[in-house]
Amino acid sequence: MRFTLVIIIMLSIFGVAQASQHQHMGSIGSSAKGQFIALEEYGYKPESHSYYVSIRIINVWTSEDVGTIVEVETPAKETRFLQVARQKAKDLAKSQMTKFKIISI
Repeated sequence: MRFTLVIIIMLSIFGVAQASQHQHMGSIGSSAKGQFIALEEYGYKPESHSYYVSIRIINVWTSEDVGTIVEVETPAKETRFLQVARQKAKDLAKSQMTKFKIISI
């Protein structure tokens, strides 16, 4: 019974890892003093066959999100749609990045 439970848990973890396989995260800018950074997360959602992009601004000194999280999702009909979604998210986050004096890299 224990062995079966362990196998089920391992398969569940593997399934989650597979679902998040198409995910990328990285910094797209920071403030001059390094207090604020803009993080972009983007990838592919297989269950909805769509690309998603999320941009959040974090105060590194307090480890808290500041501002509003920008989220964009678009159908994954063509690979170029991911770049379109990433640019749209950056455009939507631009005012917040300016507010926190974040310079894009």
